[in-house]
Order: sequence, then C-alpha cells, then structure tokens
Amino acid sequence: MNFIKNTTISNFCLLLTLSFILIFATSHFILTPSFYKDNGEQLSALSPDSATPYSGMLEWIYLFQAVYLIIKLSIVSLILYTALYLRNAEVRFWRIFNVVTVAEYLFVVAAFVKIVYFSRYYAAGTLLDWHRVYMLSALSLFEAVPADWFYPLQTLNLFEVAYWFLLAWGIARTGGMEFDKALNVVATSYLPALLIWVACVVFCTLMFFPQQG
Repeated sequence: MNFIKNTTISNFCLLLTLSFILIFATSHFILTPSFYKDNGEQLSALSPDSATPYSGMLEWIYLFQAVYLIIKLSIVSLILYTALYLRNAEVRFWRIFNVVTVAEYLFVVAAFVKIVYFSRYYAAGTLLDWHRVYMLSALSLFEAVPADWFYPLQTLNLFEVAYWFLLAWGIARTGGMEFDKALNVVATSYLPALLIWVACVVFCTLMFFPQQG
C-alpha cells in the first residue's frame, strides 16, 4: 500500500513539475510582455501595467495550476472509483488516482505540442490565435465560431479520446478486468461527467461574458 502511495505521489510531483515547466515556457517565450503590447486592448484588460502583464500574478498561476491538478485528478478518480464500487469491483482509491495521474501526462504532451506549433506557425499570432489553437481538436475544423464554442470544440480532440482509452487500460490492468468492461466504466461515468462540466463552462461563459456568445 505504501509503495502505491509513494509511486502515486512521485507521478503527481513529476506531472506538476512538467506543468510548471510548460507555464514557464509559455510565459517567457510566447505570452511575453511584448506579445501583450502587440495585442493592445487585451493587454490593458489584463493589467494596468503594460510593461509586465504577468507581474505580481505569475506566482499565482503556478499555485492555481497545482490546486487545479489536485482537484481535477481527485474528482476524476472519485468518479471512476464510485463507478467501480457500484460494479462490485474492489480497487483501492490510490490505485485509481495513480491511473488518472499517469493518463494526465497526455495533456502535458498536448500542451507541449501547442507551444511548439504556435511558436513555429504563429510568429505574429494574437491572443485570439492562442485561445483558438489546440492540436488535433474539432475547433481546427472551423475557421469562425463564437468564442463560447472554443472550449467544447477544443475538448473534443484526439488527445482526449486517447485519454479515455488510457484510463480504461489502466483500470483494466489495476482492477483485473477485461478492457471492454473497463472502457464501459469510463464511458458510463467519466464521459457524462465531462459533458456536464463542458456544459457548465459554456453556461458560465455566457452568463459572465455574454458578448462572447
């Protein structure tokens, strides 16, 4: 049991470290002060100090990322753990949490690919370009959509689909069940929760930023 916990903690720490590295790379090589200056109004919306839009808040971004990861991984793990419990599959929570943590590395890869792609093909890119770009997502199939559709279309991407299968593979291996049954667990628990989450994000976007609709 201690070995599983130690492995899970190590995997989480590595995931968090990689996430911090991506945040550092983004803020120092893409979303730089000059980038915001080139975007005019967007810069003034973020900070009255046009010289350093991340001044005084960059450390909070790292903190929020850590909190976000803990909350996300815990919620997804709890959803899967509950689904397995209702199916009388005895799998310890820490094992599920470890599976979810390892699967989350896919999104680190997706973020890294986005940074490299944006740096290469959007030398004069804008904030709108940055928000729109998400590799291998449904958003790339549309040239013009309302801003409130960005998140749902970005969520529908090949990395997300691969995440479902990786979760299923991890559950099957950890819970000692067939892959088809594990995939069914993911499809009937995680996917409905994901749809509810996306719907909530869109609803909040329309409520607080109606001009984006």
